[in-house]
Amino acid sequence: MPATHTLLAFGLVAAAFVAIPGPSNLFVVACGLQSGSRAAVAGAAGCATGALTYVAGTAAGLSAVLASSDAVLAVVHYAGAAYLCWLGVAALRPGRDRGPVAEPPRSPLSSYRRGLLVELGNPKVALFFLALFPQFVHPTAGAAATQVLLLGGLFVAIGLASDCLYAVASGRLRRWRDQRRAVGLVYLGLGGWARLSGSR
Repeated sequence: MPATHTLLAFGLVAAAFVAIPGPSNLFVVACGLQSGSRAAVAGAAGCATGALTYVAGTAAGLSAVLASSDAVLAVVHYAGAAYLCWLGVAALRPGRDRGPVAEPPRSPLSSYRRGLLVELGNPKVALFFLALFPQFVHPTAGAAATQVLLLGGLFVAIGLASDCLYAVASGRLRRWRDQRRAVGLVYLGLGGWARLSGSR
């Protein structure tokens, strides 16, 4: 098990990283504007589940496979970008007397599934873990896989807390008159950002 000072140092690094807005934050904000805080928190939980999947994959060596295969990385990355753009187009599509949103508020379960897909469509999470975790894994602290799982769990917990703050804040802004347009633009911006970042 990692030493206490290792966990503290890793926690500070993780907190600094999650403070930078990324795909999960933007997804949660869009979800909160569309469906309220409860659904947005569920979406944040979906993102956290996706991140945990990558943590487990990192521990099992999946990240090394993704990093060594440009084709696999490209397929996962662009599939995620396409999905985000599809969400944006769907949010901007006119509805039938539904007020400012293009579709009814989604259930927490539906938001959870979407959050899971958004996070799994961001393979750079796995590559980030592959680059970060070795800096905090020490041979004398036990099995490397166990250390990765513990560090990954801490990272995901910090990220979930951050996303939940975004969820509550965006849910309170849900009454904003132009929320349908905001939701659509957030999704499209996120999809475009994912597409462009994949080409660099």
